Amino acid sequence: MEATDHPGLCVAASSGAPHGVTHLYVHLPFCRTRCGYCDFTSEVIGPHLRSGSLAVYVDAVRRELDLVEPLLSRPLETVYVGGGTPTALPRHLLDDLLAHLGGLVGPHSEFTVEANPETVDDVTLELLRSHRVTRLSLGVQSFLPSGLAALGRRTPPGAAARALDAIGRAGWEEWSLDLVFGMPGQDLPALEYDLRAAVAARPPHISVYDLTYTNRFARRLESLRGPSARQAAEEFSEAHYSLVTDRLCASGYRRYEVSTYALPGHESRHNLGYWRGEDYLGLGAASVSTVGGMRWTQPGSVASYLAEAPAEVEMLGPAVRRFERAMLGLRMAEGVPEEIVGDALDAEELRRCIELGLVQRCCATLRLSPRGLDLGNAVLAAILRSPE
Repeated sequence: MEATDHPGLCVAASSGAPHGVTHLYVHLPFCRTRCGYCDFTSEVIGPHLRSGSLAVYVDAVRRELDLVEPLLSRPLETVYVGGGTPTALPRHLLDDLLAHLGGLVGPHSEFTVEANPETVDDVTLELLRSHRVTRLSLGVQSFLPSGLAALGRRTPPGAAARALDAIGRAGWEEWSLDLVFGMPGQDLPALEYDLRAAVAARPPHISVYDLTYTNRFARRLESLRGPSARQAAEEFSEAHYSLVTDRLCASGYRRYEVSTYALPGHESRHNLGYWRGEDYLGLGAASVSTVGGMRWTQPGSVASYLAEAPAEVEMLGPAVRRFERAMLGLRMAEGVPEEIVGDALDAEELRRCIELGLVQRCCATLRLSPRGLDLGNAVLAAILRSPE
């Protein structure tokens, strides 16, 4: 890729000076297997291992980083390596990439790497730590074999327990545990088991994601369990969403966003940067960058990224930025200043949601109430006004 072809360099050239972006995301879209429910851009790693394209991909990401480096502040506030499963890469390739990224962080930076339980062991954790990685995001999803089977996730038996043991031995201080909520066939005992197991592991951060039904997963579910299975799962999710918050808050976690909970002081700084509307750069296939009034998205497949297909570029006007600031900011417990997003909201629907106790107005700030956070997507759909 030529420097003049990269949208990020156009941003730098237009101002004549670096923008000082403080958040960097790196996408490694490789997994050992593809889970049925996953809607992220990822590809099975086996064919790439055999073809040698993994090393080519890592090199391409490094070259892209070199191109956009004029936009970056040093040291970065946050770096997030996601996927896919970054820790599924051969260790020498992960070692090479993390060494490159480690040069961008300082002693107070947050440096996160995602991992699945079967890829976490003592050696991997030592590798991460040697490159100044400070935070691990562990995708457990469910502690029950029935839950994993419902998601089409092929986690080996005992993998979660072994990963948690390794994290404990390493004395890892900052890490997050992810669960999926509302999966097909989940009942109250199963939900409570997953919550108890998560709390017992005592991660500083827990994310509980409501299951998103991709078309592929919905078709698989209907073929296995019939057309009513999705409706039953969604009704269970709606009926018990508040239980998740009650259990986690009673264990000392604070809900700081619709789906995320943390012990005080352990919130994800990288995610907060997104939700607060701060600029960020993304590297790799399907990555997204937003800098100033420009957003660009790299091609979605590994093949098209390596072929240097052009990024999709979008110019963001003030109305779009206010809409996105409202949409993301209102997902946070801290809310968003009303003066920043006022014209992105439908005044009549906002008034109605305030009367219903779903939205709170306090000290010129709008925030969703606890019940409003439970119904977050529905409330936002009601009060947001499209900028188009």
